[in-house]
Order: sequence, then C-alpha cells, then structure tokens
Amino acid sequence: MTHFIFRNASILVFIMILSIFTGSGARAACLAPLSSTSYDRQINSGSINQDLFNRAVLYYTNKIRCRRGLPLFDSTRDVISAANTQARNMTRTRIYSHELNVSGARNLRERMRNQTRNFRTAGENIAKNFVYVLNGRPYIPAANCAFRYLNTRQPVPIHTYRSLAEELVGSWESSRGHLANILNRRFTRMGAAFGIDRRGQLCGEVYASQVFAG
Repeated sequence: MTHFIFRNASILVFIMILSIFTGSGARAACLAPLSSTSYDRQINSGSINQDLFNRAVLYYTNKIRCRRGLPLFDSTRDVISAANTQARNMTRTRIYSHELNVSGARNLRERMRNQTRNFRTAGENIAKNFVYVLNGRPYIPAANCAFRYLNTRQPVPIHTYRSLAEELVGSWESSRGHLANILNRRFTRMGAAFGIDRRGQLCGEVYASQVFAG
C-alpha cells in the first residue's frame, strides 16, 4: 500500500498533526453501527456498488478519527470521483501507482482539478488486495477458485463491501504514512472507490483508492 499528499501546487513532506477535538456530536456519530445488511453483499466485478463501498470506507475511517478526537470526514462528489478515476485506471492498466500514463489523470493534482477547484490540499491512499478474504492467511490453492484456509480447511469467502472496507482501512491504519492522511486535520472530506481485475492473481485483484481534500 502506498500514500501520497500534495498542497495544490507543491509536494509536501508528511507532518502528522493531531488536534484536540472533543465534540460530543462527532463522537456520537462515529459510534453508530454500520448495521445495514447491504454491506454484507459479496462484491462482484460485473456490478460494483461504489456507493456502498465508499460509505463503508468512510465509516471505518471516521471510527479512527473519532478515537483520536478529530472531526469526522464528509464525503463529497469531487473526492469520490477522483478516487473512482484512479481505481478504474489502475484496474484497467494493471499498474499499482499514484502516477499513471493516462491523459488528464496522470497524478492526484490532475484528477482533483478535473473534479473541482475548491481545494487547497489533497492526499491519496491506494491499496491492492484480492477478491477472496485471504488477509495473509495460508490457504490451499484451487484451480476453480474454491480456496480453503490451510489451518481450518474452511472455504475462503469472497469479500463483502463491509469486509473489504474494514480490511483496507485496517491496513492503512497500520501504516504510518497512510495513517497520517487519515488523521490530517487539514483534510475535511474523503472519497473511496475500487475496481476488480479478474485477470489478476487468485481469481481477482482489487485496486482501491482513497482520496482526501481540504
């Protein structure tokens, strides 16, 4: 997983700044459970519900913000669209990078400017994962995608919107650079999207993007 940040016209060195924000409204909102069963639908490359994924990523990201006493992110069309552009292009080109040789979307600055001029600073986390819930666990290979966990012999399930979002946000949280984006108090909004490359390893690879702006 990699991270990237810029302040409109120039690259920034990461500086993690934690603010003291103890608004009771923000804390209460982020503790509300992600209860809808819609999030437990299996992801499907033929019909990806980006809205479900974005809302799940927003929920788990805001839980981290809440624990640190930070104001919660909103999710707006501009950052969602920028994330969707990057996820789609990484999937199409099969290149896992913040910078792609795609006209008008070569880097985060271009992707954001194509969506809005209403931002001063922006950042991006990207991730590459699998359609199946492997999460680093040993598994028994299977030509027909019927993988089983090595220790339990139980079938490996396909990710749901909930499990994919939770795993990706958990991975970003465990990385200092990615966490700096999540905790950056200059950012006020966040959007996320993903694509599935069925040509990839283990019956499908996931390319995801999380974009922040302020």
